Amino acid sequence: MTLLSLCLKEKLNVIVCFVNYGVRESAGMEEQMVRNYCRENNVEIHVQHPVKEDNDNFQQWAREARYQFYKEVYDKGKCTALLLGHQKDDHVENYLMALERGSHGWYYGIQRETEHHGMRIIRPLLDMRKADTRRYCEENGVPYHDDESNFTDHYQRNRIRHALVEKADDEQMDSWCREIEEFNERQAAMLEGFAKRYGDKVRRDHFINEEHREELLRWLLWNVDRSQTYSSSEISTLANNICETGKNGYREMGSAVVAFEYGVIYAYRKQEPFSYVLNELEYISTPFFTLRDHGRLIESLTVSQEDFPLTVRSWQKEDEIELRYGHKKVSRFLIDRKIRRNLREIWPVIVDKNGRVIFVCGIGCDVHHYSTNQNLFVIK
Repeated sequence: MTLLSLCLKEKLNVIVCFVNYGVRESAGMEEQMVRNYCRENNVEIHVQHPVKEDNDNFQQWAREARYQFYKEVYDKGKCTALLLGHQKDDHVENYLMALERGSHGWYYGIQRETEHHGMRIIRPLLDMRKADTRRYCEENGVPYHDDESNFTDHYQRNRIRHALVEKADDEQMDSWCREIEEFNERQAAMLEGFAKRYGDKVRRDHFINEEHREELLRWLLWNVDRSQTYSSSEISTLANNICETGKNGYREMGSAVVAFEYGVIYAYRKQEPFSYVLNELEYISTPFFTLRDHGRLIESLTVSQEDFPLTVRSWQKEDEIELRYGHKKVSRFLIDRKIRRNLREIWPVIVDKNGRVIFVCGIGCDVHHYSTNQNLFVIK
């Protein structure tokens, strides 16, 4: 409410989003208060009442639900920024929560400006304490409501808030803020160094000799998904595993995968299998392959109407192709060619209407679809 009032004082053109999860007795009264304030000040408001289907991780579901809602309103209203009311207490609480959990990201606290879900996000109140926002509302006649769930110790944030942050004076708060700033500056410098030395992959011998290899591992993951955080124990276990084993391997880390193979370590985002069905000969371009009417010999095959419908999809473990010298498993080809795992996951093959693999990128077509009058070229 402080943020909204300040926006109106600055005569900003704003749209209000209100999410009512319906889990608090006072949620309806709070919604009506905001509706009334927006009506009195001629402010456009959008309200959502999301419904959760299961009981898993309410906090995570609630966050995703509201950001999706924000994004819909943001796009529809052609907005230039999403303003959030986080203040200094939230900033410090995030830092203390991360320390207590032993979790580690590339930034402690809350950033003043970020991007999320394709939205520019700005938090204008990070220099104000929560008590300052309450005082502002009382002095300026702005209605506000206390979320009664904040008075319990059911959540980690509430426990830290009541035991530490609310009792801290301004000197202690400034001290925590300096700790956060110093840490973030060190991390930024380390990131810059990693980017200059390594790029998007690291030689295994360089990784083993890297003084800050756990930080380096976090950096590889951070380049894939900046929203994820990882505990010190899981990063340490993975780093030790990479150093101790001489074998190729990989580890899934949320939405990312860390692969260590063929002497290098890299991270990539998990990719879902793809499949495209063609009922007739056509030339198309996709994120995974392109079909053309010209190309190199190894990219070619000759298809007839009897082959359709064709399916162009990512390879599967049981796939094999019949060549002039016998059958070859696609998995063996990928291993022999030392194709990296991030590429293997989306390696294209073509299957005819009978389910037979008739083309594999990098191998070419099977023995039955070779001719000097090729009509289809597949470019990975």
